[in-house]
Amino acid sequence: MEVREIDPSELEIDPLNERNENVGPHKDDESLEESIEKQGIIQPPVARPDNGSLRVVVGQRRTLAAQSVGLDSIPVIVMNWDDSEALEASITENVEAFEKGVSRSDRAAAVQKLMEINNWTPPDIADELGISNRSVQYWLERTRDEWESTSVHVDPSDEDDEETDVEVETHDSNSLGINKEEVDEIPDRDLATIRTGADSTEEREEVVQKVSKNDLSSEEVREAKKRADRSEQSFVETVEEVSKEKEEQREGDMKVRTETTFTGDYAVGLKRAARDYGTSEEQLVRKAIEAFLTDEGYL
Repeated sequence: MEVREIDPSELEIDPLNERNENVGPHKDDESLEESIEKQGIIQPPVARPDNGSLRVVVGQRRTLAAQSVGLDSIPVIVMNWDDSEALEASITENVEAFEKGVSRSDRAAAVQKLMEINNWTPPDIADELGISNRSVQYWLERTRDEWESTSVHVDPSDEDDEETDVEVETHDSNSLGINKEEVDEIPDRDLATIRTGADSTEEREEVVQKVSKNDLSSEEVREAKKRADRSEQSFVETVEEVSKEKEEQREGDMKVRTETTFTGDYAVGLKRAARDYGTSEEQLVRKAIEAFLTDEGYL
């Protein structure tokens, strides 16, 4: 390892860098350009030599900002990394609680590519990066075969990174366009829930579109799946149902949130009733309260 003072205009961004979206210096609330213009580079980028050039592996946004404001030179750490080491360093640099704002699609593609380069399994990645195997599985959700031909699927070999609108035929013939950025907002764990709850590629795509359009939370996605599992309704129908309930709550003048715990015979009875009626315990309690308020004349 060595530290050199280098003209940032002579630096290139390594194509193996994990981050392919949200790379410009203007993407954050506070301008990185302004900070670097005033204070310079405090944390040097890390680059590796390649065919006579220096390619930045870690710190590409700092490098782009330095280029943009026209700094004459910046400190750069030079490492003799191969492709695997460079990609792992890029992932590791951004891995801490997603503080760097790496897109979920970029993360999935980078991890998948690192596995292919080293012939690793998800547990190998977890051991190497010091994270849980479950986290790795969630990161790789978008690369699964079940998402092929949908707006969710990530293929590291794809060279076309342009953002596109994807149209699919839905059950109600009311297809909604959805773009890559909108899909990326859906947490990986929610996509895993959708995958296991939907019966086909078309249904997965339709649920993803409705979840994105209605801005459903993780809790609401799980609630929709729970209802679908316990009833004859499709996942699409229960997502639509939860979405309508959410909209009704938004339109209401008042919202009351309560939390009730049932134990013993009450807990057993509530679970049995929810199963028999094909709904969740929470939804059953809500309906019971609505019925009480109606019967007693409060509604």
